[in-house]
Amino acid sequence: MALAGFGIAMLVIRAFSGGGDGTATHPGAFFPASEQESATISVTRLKDGSQHVAFTGYDGPTKDTIYYAACADDNCGASAEAWEKTTIPFPRAQKVQLAVTADGRPRLFVISYAATNASGNNRTYSYGECDGDCTDAANWTFAEIAHSGDSLLSEVLGMRIPDRTFALDGQGRPRFLYADANYMAEPDHYGTFVMSCDTTCLDKANWRETDLALHLENRHEQFTKPVLAVAKNGALGVIANVYAFDEAGGEMKQGLYFYGCESACDIRGNWSRAYVNETGGGSYPSPTWDLALTDDGRPRIAQFLGDGPERKDLAHQLVYLWCNGDCGREASWSGSALGPGEGIGESPDLVLDENGRPRIAMLTKNAETALAACNENCETGAPKWRFSLAEPIATPQKERPQALPFHCDGELWEGLMPALSVDGDTATVGYDIIVSARCLYKYFQDPVPSSTFHEIFHGTRIVTAKLPE
Repeated sequence: MALAGFGIAMLVIRAFSGGGDGTATHPGAFFPASEQESATISVTRLKDGSQHVAFTGYDGPTKDTIYYAACADDNCGASAEAWEKTTIPFPRAQKVQLAVTADGRPRLFVISYAATNASGNNRTYSYGECDGDCTDAANWTFAEIAHSGDSLLSEVLGMRIPDRTFALDGQGRPRFLYADANYMAEPDHYGTFVMSCDTTCLDKANWRETDLALHLENRHEQFTKPVLAVAKNGALGVIANVYAFDEAGGEMKQGLYFYGCESACDIRGNWSRAYVNETGGGSYPSPTWDLALTDDGRPRIAQFLGDGPERKDLAHQLVYLWCNGDCGREASWSGSALGPGEGIGESPDLVLDENGRPRIAMLTKNAETALAACNENCETGAPKWRFSLAEPIATPQKERPQALPFHCDGELWEGLMPALSVDGDTATVGYDIIVSARCLYKYFQDPVPSSTFHEIFHGTRIVTAKLPE
């Protein structure tokens, strides 16, 4: 990959903090479910101004529930009152992703914990459709499409890392991506699978499975944090951190790989792949990335690098990567650093507007939600990126003060997993909020109290703001 832009394109350095000139103009924001816990919010804003939202319940009475809401009002961003919401019972629901067809029909992809009697499986992947009056739960239909099993180590950061593994093509046909490591199944089922369906998709038999991982005797490639994108023309793209080898079993560089397919993508041989960039390591902040495809299938990547990359100046930096042809070759890729500041850019959600210009929702190092937009020279070594806060974390904190147990103090508010949708110069961002607190404990005959941070509340938030200019 061409690295000429890296390290010299850091033109705008801004340490985001609450308020100030870096805050997006005319924001509107609210909790879609302020009186209950919720998680993994997903948002879609259509050209006609209508908006769609989905999220899961999280704990207690809402833990076996998903929610869908829609708004066709002129001012959907001010409060929950303009929205119609439905509650959909869904046992063991963990995460939900939303996509909407061009004519406004919502589709849901639900990741849930598998039933206790599912041998070797711990997750189930379900697809849901509604074609009319979708704020009535009775009009939703779901089908279980796939199952997976692994060591559950992925659960350590599962509710802090976004899943971007579901999308519709230009004809509204669903595709999703998942990894499996189920050695208990017979025959073994392990790899990273692209699932696609073209018609009657509530019938599991109509879904096709394509394994992107190479297999050699008892070895297989491992993918972490995979992301799926679909172009309007039907082209598919996948990025992931891959522990890769070649067809002969020879070791390849570990890092961020792009997989692309233009047509007949249920045939593995129609996919190409290329190493794109190193990822860095660590968990706080976590190396994360997102992929978007132009209408004609050209890939664009927003990547936040973790600790210890070989390029030390890229540690905890947000970069933008692109390819305009022959994207199965590393040399075809180029990139530049955005430059919002060290530690700013985790969990980027990349969206291309109707003119193919990149817009990104991301986290600051203070766990606030921020926006980035580029209108000029975006795919050069001298891009003109602009940045703003979507919302200071102090705003929801004041709007919904969190009661703490009597033995807890030192509350901490964090934004997580931003999800972005764009219409013109207006951005709608959904994100999760976690409220944690330091709780003190005094044990018998121990003179020194101990303290532990506990999660007190997990909720979701919707923000409408102008993109930075």
